[in-house]
Formats: sequence, structure tokens, C-alpha cells
Amino acid sequence: MAKGLIALVALALVTPASAQLTEQVDLKKPERPVPAAGEAMIVLRAHAPSMAGDNRVLFYRFDAATGKVVTDAAGKPTGAKLTYTYSLFGGKKGEKALRIAIVPAGDYVLAGRTFNVSYTDSFCFGAPRFTLAAGEILYVGDYEMFALAKMPDGERRNAMRYSVDPDATRSQFAEAYPALATQLRPWTPTNGTTFACDGDEFVSYAVPGAAGNGSEAP
Repeated sequence: MAKGLIALVALALVTPASAQLTEQVDLKKPERPVPAAGEAMIVLRAHAPSMAGDNRVLFYRFDAATGKVVTDAAGKPTGAKLTYTYSLFGGKKGEKALRIAIVPAGDYVLAGRTFNVSYTDSFCFGAPRFTLAAGEILYVGDYEMFALAKMPDGERRNAMRYSVDPDATRSQFAEAYPALATQLRPWTPTNGTTFACDGDEFVSYAVPGAAGNGSEAP
């Protein structure tokens, strides 16, 4: 299992924008929506060991031709947000919650994370980028969120630990979508994609071992 505690180093502060993002599949309901023609699935597992409130992992659609995030008519980013709420969905230390979003096929960036709804770290200085083909079901890793975690240099910063556990994720996914479990496959991101910054902290985030700029975790 690969792991990396990746610091989110801030360089600027602004008021965050409200992205127009697809909500995750509600796994509490018996209905199990599946991708329509031209759509795909993003699958991840999330955990927040001590933080209460909403912690959201953000994915923005990316236009490779223009090098920009795809926005709606109001100029807001499009994509998906996958939420983990410790106080409501956690309860067990170390438990990882399955999260699924159905989105249009295309290019995406792991754009950032939001802590307690109102504070956003934007990975605009360098983000993992990946492509979703129509009908694809892509596992993009496990994410553990920390607020002001102590770093090796002694400083405290926001951080998000990345790891992968395909077998455990497939098992959880099979409980929700037994007919689709064999189609789940891992992503192959490329680090270092930049885009227009909008959030509270402007940072970079790199998946350990992935190709591209900044592929090594600090």
C-alpha cells in the first residue's frame, strides 16, 4: 500500500467561489444509479480521523486544448465533490468511507479539498490530472484529511494523506454495485497540472509515484 502525507503549502488568500459540482451518489438509498451514455464513475475512500464537519475532495473538469478548468455559464468550475463528514459518517477510528460520483467522461484534475464547508485548499499550483473514458469506473485512491498536522520540519499545516488499497476498495464497491465490481480499475494520474487559482489557500498536490512534475511527496 502506497502512502504519502502531503503538505498543502499556502501562498495566497482569497474568498472561495462556490463551484457548481455534482453531488456524490447517496449510498444510504436503495437506488443505485449507473453511468448513462457518455458518463463515468469516480470512486474513492475518505477518512478524517478527528475533524468534525464536512470535508470535501474536489474534482474539476479540465479542457486540455485550452489548459483551463471547464466552467458553467456563471463562470463556476464544473466537476464533482465527494464529502466525508466525520461526525455523521465516521464513528469508527480508521474506517474509510466509500464515495462515488457519476460525471461526464473527459479530463479532470484533483482540484482541492474543502474543510468544514467554508475553507478550501486549491491545488492550482500543480494538481494530478486524469482522463475518464465513457463507461469507465475509476478508483482514484484513499484520502485522509488533517487540519494543521505536524510536518517533519516541525511546522503545522493542512495535509491530506494519499494511499491506495484496491482490494479493500473493490470489496466495498461490490457491496454497493455487485454487478460492476469487476470493472473497477485504478487511475493513472499525471502530476503538475496548473489552473486558475480560486480558494482560500493556493497550493500544489502530487500523488507519490505518478508521472509529471512534483511526483515525489515531501
